[in-house]
Order: sequence, then structure tokens, then C-alpha cells
Amino acid sequence: MEDETKFHWSEGIKYVSEGIKSLFVLNGAATISILTFIGNTKSNSHSLVYAMICFAIGSVTGPIAFWLAYITQLQYGNAVRMNKNFDLASKYHFGAYAAVAIGIVLFLSGIFFAGCGLLA
Repeated sequence: MEDETKFHWSEGIKYVSEGIKSLFVLNGAATISILTFIGNTKSNSHSLVYAMICFAIGSVTGPIAFWLAYITQLQYGNAVRMNKNFDLASKYHFGAYAAVAIGIVLFLSGIFFAGCGLLA
């Protein structure tokens, strides 16, 4: 196996493991926080439920981004090994970016809904 192929595979695992864990942890912890607020408040605001939904769906984007980033690095490594172009790897690459961006947007939306619900 070529050194460049090994590099892509090993680096993919490193950045995926650390970077996307944070997205999952942020949204997961936020979901738990909202559940705590709902349990300790008498507010009947639907905004807190929307916030919890945003955080929960945002948590799902973490594993999706993890999978897409892994497939990306696998495709980059295979393209180098087989002397192919990086077209398929690039599609997965941007898919991983999209999953992370969606997770961040959901996190920020959850913060907005939580703020609205707690201020109501």
C-alpha cells in the first residue's frame, strides 16, 4: 500500500474522530439541558420542544458526518491506489461538510428556540 494512501486513511480517521464527536456532544448535551429545563419549569412553551427536536436531529448529523467523512477518505485512498480522479471522493467530501453545517444550523436554531421558550 502506498504511503499517500495510508496517509489519507489515517488522517481521515483522526479528524473524523475528534471533529465530529464535538458536534454530537454539543447537540446531545443541549438536548439533555432542555429536558432538564422542561422538567424544572412550569412553562408550557412549545419553543422548548422545538429546541429539543433541533438538538436531537442535530445529534444525528454527527454520525452521518462521521460516515461521510470516512467514506470520503476511503475514496481518496482508493483513487490514489488505482490512479483514478477524485470525483466521487469530492462528492462525499462536500456531503460531509453539508452534514456538519446542518448540525451547526440545528444547534443554533435550538439555541434560538430555547431562548424564546425560556424567556416566555
